[in-house]
Amino acid sequence: MESLTRNILDCLNQGIPFALATIISHKGSTPRTSGSKMVVLADGQFGTIGGGLVEAQVIEVCLGMMTDFQCQIKEFILNQELKEGLDMVCGGDLTVWIETFPTPSPDLIQVFTAMAAQEKAGKKTVLVSRIQGFSGDSFTTDKCLVLSDGTIIGPHLVPKILFDNINDNQFSGPAPVLQNHNLEEFIIEPSQTNDTLYIFGAGHVGLQLAKMAHLLDFRTIVADDRAEFANTQRFEHAHAVHVADQFATVFDELARKELAIDKNAYVVILTRGHLHDQSVLEQALGTKAAYIGMIGSRRKRDQIYANLTQKGVSQRSLEQVYSPIGLSINSETPAEIAVSIIGQIIQVRAQNK
Repeated sequence: MESLTRNILDCLNQGIPFALATIISHKGSTPRTSGSKMVVLADGQFGTIGGGLVEAQVIEVCLGMMTDFQCQIKEFILNQELKEGLDMVCGGDLTVWIETFPTPSPDLIQVFTAMAAQEKAGKKTVLVSRIQGFSGDSFTTDKCLVLSDGTIIGPHLVPKILFDNINDNQFSGPAPVLQNHNLEEFIIEPSQTNDTLYIFGAGHVGLQLAKMAHLLDFRTIVADDRAEFANTQRFEHAHAVHVADQFATVFDELARKELAIDKNAYVVILTRGHLHDQSVLEQALGTKAAYIGMIGSRRKRDQIYANLTQKGVSQRSLEQVYSPIGLSINSETPAEIAVSIIGQIIQVRAQNK
């Protein structure tokens, strides 16, 4: 999502007209789900709401609306007859919120600048759009951004009761929520921060894995105790590269830099030695990470597990570790091994949704 916010901000800063299409709800079999977004320009697009006929219809509507500041909420239906004619397996209905931005405004630039910065830092926000100016089926919106600490960026348009609900984390799903308050209507959009991939070990496999993670919009943190490997020249797309004092304390070091591991974290252990791997694994098992994978043979894994068991780590904890790491695709080169790892992470992430 961070890259799409950056695309929006770039368009605003450069004065490029665009439309933003967001799926509010979906029914039946659809290629993308609620909360999916797409930016439409006169000569192209960023993101996707699923492709195919429905996306083409949404793009056509976006282009027709782009000359004025306006919004519409429209339903797009891929019925059985159209689906069979296009040889598609996806059907169902999409309700899509379309916003157009023909010219920038200081408030919008301020809001999306803050949103991009918060997403880059891995912090959650809530975007609030107040609906007004209904004309037929079109309307306009004012926007503000509520940060995780309660700071409001942009106009202060949020009623206190709604503001309190936002601060109490009552809006956390992936889809925009329509909210009524007195005679006003609001659209509430909690940010969906990118999953974070933590790569412990900045060697050949870690380098290739970081490249693939960037293509998949993971927020990537790389850690190693060797500055000649862990640096921004090698990992140009990583959000953070940390040179550890030692692997035994690396999790505490990351926490001090506000890079702590949470439930949206995917941990990959690729250090240069068994003892370092064991040290990182022991720390990782004390987190709520969604995925923990460790490279190496079964013999190495079993020895590390035996050592950790003697230190009091439970068998149940060890069973959550993916080791040997990656999908079984007979991978050999660093790039092939990275493919197997990122494929497994994608698989686990989909199962967790």
